[in-house]
Amino acid sequence: KRSVHLLGPGSTAVVIGAGGLGQMAIQVLKALSGATTVVAVDTSEDKLKIATSMGADEALISGDGAVTRIKDMTKGQGAELVLDLVGITPTLAMAAQVARVLGHLTIVGVGSAALPVNFSSPPHECAVASPFWGSIPELIDVIELAKAGKIRMLVEHFTLDEAANAYQLLHDGKIQGRAVITPHA
Repeated sequence: KRSVHLLGPGSTAVVIGAGGLGQMAIQVLKALSGATTVVAVDTSEDKLKIATSMGADEALISGDGAVTRIKDMTKGQGAELVLDLVGITPTLAMAAQVARVLGHLTIVGVGSAALPVNFSSPPHECAVASPFWGSIPELIDVIELAKAGKIRMLVEHFTLDEAANAYQLLHDGKIQGRAVITPHA
């Protein structure tokens, strides 16, 4: 929400990681600033298809081709907002490459990498944040978006006995949205 003022007609937001959090980010971006072009980036074609169904305007396989396409889309300027929902070395490097001068780069993913920072990366005056949680008013805003039907979450349910399997599926990138584990079926 701290970046909404950057978004509007002609702007671009990049969501790196189209899993459960990325799917939510895409929907929130569209709900808060429907005029921005939302680009989803992931290594999974299946997750990119879901990202498109959730409102992403473009879905790109992660890598150099995605960086080139985002730079082309933004006339070489980069995106106003980049959300890295993964936080590993390749995604953080990509985030720094596709952000723009005076843009925002927000690291949400808790991967074990560090953002490469030097005089030219990320771009000059690009604000970098790594929030762990929003405020209570922001949570209320998200609940209101859900109540209004503007955002939805794909959920796969597992019993407590299936927890180890659910975690393995998450690790393998085979959960389409979020995994929810409950004591009973």
